Amino acid sequence: MNILAISDIHERSSKLSILKSKLGEKEFKPDVVVVAGDLTYFKSVDVALRIARRVREVFEAKVVFVPGNCDPPELISVKEVGGEIINIHSSLIKIDKYVFAGIGGSGITPFNTMIEFTEEEFKDMIENIYLSTNRLEEKLILVTHQPINGFFDDVGGVNAGSRIFREYLERINPLLWITGHIHENSGWVRVGDTIIVHPGPLMKGYFAVIKLRDNYVEYIEVGGI
Repeated sequence: MNILAISDIHERSSKLSILKSKLGEKEFKPDVVVVAGDLTYFKSVDVALRIARRVREVFEAKVVFVPGNCDPPELISVKEVGGEIINIHSSLIKIDKYVFAGIGGSGITPFNTMIEFTEEEFKDMIENIYLSTNRLEEKLILVTHQPINGFFDDVGGVNAGSRIFREYLERINPLLWITGHIHENSGWVRVGDTIIVHPGPLMKGYFAVIKLRDNYVEYIEVGGI
């Protein structure tokens, strides 16, 4: 399975065609595009869905996404858009040999953005994912807009990621954990059996490509256009 991971589009849909050309040079065609939140910048559901449809149209691949903190709260309840675009916030979907699960929104910020959760709310959501997936045979791919504390979450020397996510990292033990939100960071790292990927903001041209084979991450690259 080929995965394109992007985040923080913030309505810069013109970047999508440029990215497609870049991937064409690499002869990389995604089977699934993962959008780790912030399709919009404080706009309506209609705008968010228009961006999601544009992702689907450009890459001709299944799209799974979670809402970001700059997306409208109403987007949380929109679960499926035309069958090939699926919101995985607080839900699971099986694609091929893998199960995708997601948590949207950010932690509490000083800016009172549109979708924010407390650490206790994050705990309830990730505990539900743990209980739903800990006995599955399929490998888990977890998508959260909020980063994990200590991983690609540095803002001015402060780690802004979720401590609850950090606590559950080894407990859930996903194959992949894809995050977004913090524009100042991008990259990937292996922690135990999990590869954490923060593609960086697409609005600035960042993305990640991932190749999976037989429940193993065969290749990963974080780059820019």
